[in-house]
Amino acid sequence: MAPTVQTRTEKSGTGSPGQRPKLESSDLLEEVVPESRRDGSLKMTLLWVTCQATVSNMYTGYLARSEGMSLGDLLRASLIAVVVMAGYGLLATNVGTITGQPHSVLARGVLGKSGSALASVLLVLTGLGWYGFQAVFLAQLLNGLVGLTHLQLFCVLFAIVMITNNLLGFRSVSGYARLAAPVLLVWGAYTIIKALAFTVGPNLFAAPHVPPTQGILLTVGLLVGVAVYGNEPDLFRYARRDRGRNIMPLVVGYGLGMLVFPAAGYLMAELSSASTLGATMQFFTQFSLFGLTALAVVVFTINVVAVNDANLYEAVNAVQNFLRGRRRIETILVLGVLGAAVAAFMEQSSSLQDNFFIVANMCAVFLPCATIVMAIDVFLLERLSGCRRPAGQDGVSRAVTSWAAASPGNVGGIVAILAGLVVGAITGGLIPGTSGFGKTNIGIPSVEAWVTTIVIYLTAMLLARVLSSYRAKQVLLGLPAVEPAPA
Repeated sequence: MAPTVQTRTEKSGTGSPGQRPKLESSDLLEEVVPESRRDGSLKMTLLWVTCQATVSNMYTGYLARSEGMSLGDLLRASLIAVVVMAGYGLLATNVGTITGQPHSVLARGVLGKSGSALASVLLVLTGLGWYGFQAVFLAQLLNGLVGLTHLQLFCVLFAIVMITNNLLGFRSVSGYARLAAPVLLVWGAYTIIKALAFTVGPNLFAAPHVPPTQGILLTVGLLVGVAVYGNEPDLFRYARRDRGRNIMPLVVGYGLGMLVFPAAGYLMAELSSASTLGATMQFFTQFSLFGLTALAVVVFTINVVAVNDANLYEAVNAVQNFLRGRRRIETILVLGVLGAAVAAFMEQSSSLQDNFFIVANMCAVFLPCATIVMAIDVFLLERLSGCRRPAGQDGVSRAVTSWAAASPGNVGGIVAILAGLVVGAITGGLIPGTSGFGKTNIGIPSVEAWVTTIVIYLTAMLLARVLSSYRAKQVLLGLPAVEPAPA
């Protein structure tokens, strides 16, 4: 059976027409997003700014200051991170825009049944990992601002409440982001300008009087971990196909998120001279939000909710890949509960800083390896291997592949992903039970994992070019049972 483009979503759920079917079919999980449902650069930029201009990036700057880094070192780390993420982002966002498919469904066509299952599992792990951390982070922020107690209970409550936008689908997620982005932009700009006005002088770039314990490469890794989602195709399949290639959303989003917000966090720590996150947040409120604690609570909550919308959205789409787009509401509710459990575990088991290090490194390594394989396949498969996958209708580069038509697995792609995971886990301290768990950082683990994945999959494609047997190529690259005719 040849893979086909789905022109309608699969029937989802049961019951009479109404709100439930509308909610469950709102995200085109088994379809290519039509041009009529796509957004232009401005809307996608606002969405991406909200995903990048986060309090988590400010926390990275705060940690850099508390661990003895100078502002100059932080800015150098930020520039390296922006370059790394720009390269990754051009691949990850444009593969979604060009194919119009969600991450887990595109993985089905590229990686086959087993590879798609692996990608979906990685989606759930990374999505829920960040989802739980952000709920804990919000509770910690509010603890510093208003003396919030019973943090474990509030972590769970926050995680449950944050499912709301996902119940209404991508349009609610992106609509909320467009409302949140201007608030974050104005606040971030005001904060950094005022902070620079107070700190400008010969000592602005001097190292703090703290023994340095955090280097540039570790900071790059943390910044990349905060910036990368791995499921960028899920979001940017809603972007219009144009000559811009998503450059404006990437430049503005990464520029603000990885340069401005870490610097703002650093300067707040510098000006406050506080030794705890809570004391720094209290100073932050006095400095940038006119001492209005209620306003600080609103701004920080808006920021964390916007980020967690995207985190939960990727996990939901991954599970929906197995359920063929059915029972979306139940999926959101179950994953919300699991996210709450993850938050409760994190709050109880480790410090905020340890959780941040582990989750950031995990998210920078796990899912992006699968996304990179998919992007390379879409952009370079025919050119390097001479092989083709079925094209979609109306100029779409790839057909939506049903589970029945998917290959058993893309051996080369799966090996490349697993090799990247192993390298990233070793260099990023991600192996539980070892002495380096949550501590080891060799180089930039994400980049080392991505390069490993790229080299192995490019090698597999070049090997396929010299193989004479189509069956051997089919197994190596997860190709269709029947070789597609030239377009």
